[in-house]
Amino acid sequence: MTNISLFTSIIIVFTIVIPQIPVPIININVTLQTFVVVLTGLMLSPTDAFISMLLYVFLGALGFPVFSGLQGGAGVIFGPSGGFIISFPIIAYLISYFDSKKNFAINFIINCFFGIVVLYLIATLWLDYYLAISYIEILMGMIIFIPFDIIKILLAIIVSKKLKSFIQQRKLV
Repeated sequence: MTNISLFTSIIIVFTIVIPQIPVPIININVTLQTFVVVLTGLMLSPTDAFISMLLYVFLGALGFPVFSGLQGGAGVIFGPSGGFIISFPIIAYLISYFDSKKNFAINFIINCFFGIVVLYLIATLWLDYYLAISYIEILMGMIIFIPFDIIKILLAIIVSKKLKSFIQQRKLV
């Protein structure tokens, strides 16, 4: 239970404290949320990863200003960034479920698939419905963020390996 609340807290801190990069065309901010979602999936069991990110969504839905731009409330979830937000528990669960404990390359491929392809599929379908513009236009607008997400995924894999090693060496779990 401690790990669930820890990773919920981490995504909140990373969302609020780390500056965001606005994307005015589609009204979405780039944050380190993807990094934390992937890291959560790599560090927790599938159920714990899902619950941790679901708790984040729930806190935001209740109105706590935990989403990017210090926003909260159901309106944010039903707004343009809602597809990203609602996908976080699913992505964290899938990354954890398919985590390759030993192989860096396999982890990278799995994380890119779930952390980019599935995330973007959900988010772009949501945006297509919400904005009522061409799906292709939305995809083209998202392509520029793929290199940044690849870097976030690589960092999450590296950080998770270091954290796991630190935890094992110190026998913290």
